[in-house]
Amino acid sequence: MKKLYIDIRFAKCILALTAGWLMAGCSAEDELGNGSAAQQLSMTPMVNDLQTTRVKEEENLHEKTLSSLDFKMFEPTSSERRIDSLFDAPAENKAEELGSGNWKESLNLQSGQSYAFYAAANANQSLQGKSLDELQKATQKDDDIWMPYSTDNSKKLFLMSSHGSYKITEKAEQNIPVELVRAAAKIKLNISSTVKDYHISDVQWKLINYNTNTTIFAGADQTATPSIISDNNTWSPAAFAKDEKGNKVFTVTTYSYSTQWETQETMPQIVAKVNFKYKDDSKKDTLKVLNIPVRDPQGDKKLDRNYIYTVNAVIKYLDTNTHIDYDGDTDYLKWAIAKWTQGGDTYVKGDKASFLVVYPTQLDLKDPMDWGTANQCIDWFASCPIFQQPEKEGYYFDKYGKKIVDNNLAGQIISQSDKSVSDDNRGKIDIHGNKPENTISYINFLVKTIDGSKSQKVNVRKYPAIYSLNVESTGTKNQYQNKRLYTIQHSVTKSSNTYSVAKPSDKNDNTVSPAFIIASTINSRLQSIGSNDEAKKYCEQYKEKAKTRKGEDLDLSGWRLPTKEEVKKIISLQSGNNAIPNDLLQGEYYWTFDGDKSEEQSNANYNGAFVRCVHDLTPDEIEKIEDQGIE
Repeated sequence: MKKLYIDIRFAKCILALTAGWLMAGCSAEDELGNGSAAQQLSMTPMVNDLQTTRVKEEENLHEKTLSSLDFKMFEPTSSERRIDSLFDAPAENKAEELGSGNWKESLNLQSGQSYAFYAAANANQSLQGKSLDELQKATQKDDDIWMPYSTDNSKKLFLMSSHGSYKITEKAEQNIPVELVRAAAKIKLNISSTVKDYHISDVQWKLINYNTNTTIFAGADQTATPSIISDNNTWSPAAFAKDEKGNKVFTVTTYSYSTQWETQETMPQIVAKVNFKYKDDSKKDTLKVLNIPVRDPQGDKKLDRNYIYTVNAVIKYLDTNTHIDYDGDTDYLKWAIAKWTQGGDTYVKGDKASFLVVYPTQLDLKDPMDWGTANQCIDWFASCPIFQQPEKEGYYFDKYGKKIVDNNLAGQIISQSDKSVSDDNRGKIDIHGNKPENTISYINFLVKTIDGSKSQKVNVRKYPAIYSLNVESTGTKNQYQNKRLYTIQHSVTKSSNTYSVAKPSDKNDNTVSPAFIIASTINSRLQSIGSNDEAKKYCEQYKEKAKTRKGEDLDLSGWRLPTKEEVKKIISLQSGNNAIPNDLLQGEYYWTFDGDKSEEQSNANYNGAFVRCVHDLTPDEIEKIEDQGIE
């Protein structure tokens, strides 16, 4: 493996912009560990919620807060503990060190060996020193599990856990992705009204028949004895927001640990006191008390950890019979179930509700990889099977920014069911075929249930190892000249035989920036310049703005001369490349970053030494440029 001459912080910043997308290979390991001089084993806690928040109040529920995190690793045969670490207030998606230096020897970890790991966040007891058996049996009791975060409950924390297996490789720097899932079930109730001449003025609620005790780690053997609170006699006001028509929708968010029940009397329910006011207050208020089951009474009689149970209640008439018919339909109540956080096993029976969960819905596939081999990084589960071959579209953007549709770019996209379970309602989506060339291939497809009730759009980006995109320069209206700016970007940061991928420095000109953009021809000086110092000063003072296809502005400040290798790369890519025009650089020589000038361009149209500035793209700029193709 060739040495990487990389400014680690710069390269990680460039790569981190894809944090919202899952990378190819289903691995969250930092590829900069490969070949880096650093020796470190780390773990990165992640809380990847699958559901997008729709109510602003939910953003303040602190459901992702990490106060502490215990991490253990065990030898697979003897269950001997190899790592026992505790982290205080770890940050989500930030690596925490487990070992450094010669960590394989100090931690007694062998390359090629897989080790079981267990992680628990926000446990209210110390897990230090516990054996594997003790961890698996550990329980936690939270009497206030039902209470959402508020100013009066500001210390609210959610127990989260993760367990899996990690194989130690030969790499000196390795990172263990830890997908944390919550031990609680989340319960959401939305109450609205269409009663003529009345509106809901206030909703008070309480949760009954909920569980306060749980095992810390999920598993087949749940050792926690349920601690059911039948009625805490605590009423709380429901929050409210207005819908698109200006009507109030009252919302309740509460929680319970996993539980099962047998009868109507013992099932978890939200008791809601709903007060109705007449439009001009000429009539007395009407109070309705509703006992609302947290899930469809005709479905499974249980709440599972790490699931969201949503109830939508629409009161249409004041004389509506709000008694729950546990053996029939209740037309004013609709239930839905969805997985809360990515991670752990998925076992759900959807009652009568239709549902479809696809994860991830954004996927990046990056060269180098075997494009002809099945890539099964997308999981799905639903209330019924999905169509095996989804509707799809493949496209790219040419050197003029025009969208070119080519469905051959999408390759093969096939849904496959998991044959290890009893139904065809879960599985993976296989994406492979057709290696991208020169620029990003954009693919979107629609995952649909066969009953037509649910669908989910998925976006995929295929990256060549080296690629170019373009945006339009602003501030000029000359429609007859090319006023586009072109990027040169690397999807991986591994060195080539001739140059290193790194942020250029004064010490080494044998580099190509991981992501840079070239000043537009229309705004650049097209006359030769007499010295490198003059060219350098020109770029230091250069300014240019651009906009993406989505109309997002790019204020590109901070320009420099290109390195010799960057000039070579531009010239090589503009030769027969559909992503960059062949007349981008037409000069005989170009002044370069190291104080010298580039090699002679044999087919130059103009004699002399010229200047063309480049700008190192920031993560925010890269995100805007690459996201402009997502539809």
